[in-house]
Amino acid sequence: MPTELEEHMAIDTNFSDDIKQNQILQIWFSSSFPIGSFAYSHGLEAMIDNKYIKDEIDILNCINVLTNHGTLKNDFIYIKETYQGYELNDIVLANASCKERYFETISLGKSFSKILKETWGFDLEPNLSYPICIGKAGLYFKIPFDKLITFYFQSFISNLINICVKHIPLGQKIGQDCLLKSTSIVENFFKNSKKLNLSDIGGITFNLDLHSMHHEKLTSRIYIS
Repeated sequence: MPTELEEHMAIDTNFSDDIKQNQILQIWFSSSFPIGSFAYSHGLEAMIDNKYIKDEIDILNCINVLTNHGTLKNDFIYIKETYQGYELNDIVLANASCKERYFETISLGKSFSKILKETWGFDLEPNLSYPICIGKAGLYFKIPFDKLITFYFQSFISNLINICVKHIPLGQKIGQDCLLKSTSIVENFFKNSKKLNLSDIGGITFNLDLHSMHHEKLTSRIYIS
């Protein structure tokens, strides 16, 4: 028999209430949710070291490329199609541009899955990529896709901007300017994303991808990817 405390802490999986949905998303995408995303630069560390990213304009250009032509566009499709019942984990892993990107998505997925199992009582399959974990969890806890993907994009972009602020380095004011201006990039993407489907998976982020590969060979580095 569960104790009174266990009954009180039991997770209600019927998140139909708007407040509960927002609460759960704030928890999942909070910096205090221990998946270790701060340790991954997605290749930006190498781009900063090679002077491809130096200022606010460069940061916003990078975010624009990732959103419209790279990782975020693909993750949008992966999560959207997961909500439709497709099993896409093998496709996500096959599309990782290099070893570190593969390790990044697997590691974040494992950390997220571990917390969901131990605290939330939801057991995901092993070795899932991060966007697939997010999609399956959102579907299970009845989070509307539009809400989930908005929080996902904001968390992803915030992490990269924070890395740029610390590693270039830049002032906190510029970081906040980038965060605010990135909302327009995301908003424009969402306006044009309704027809995206599996046939649109792919990217043309050659510079980012090559620097993700180059990052593996850096003699001195702070971030895992």
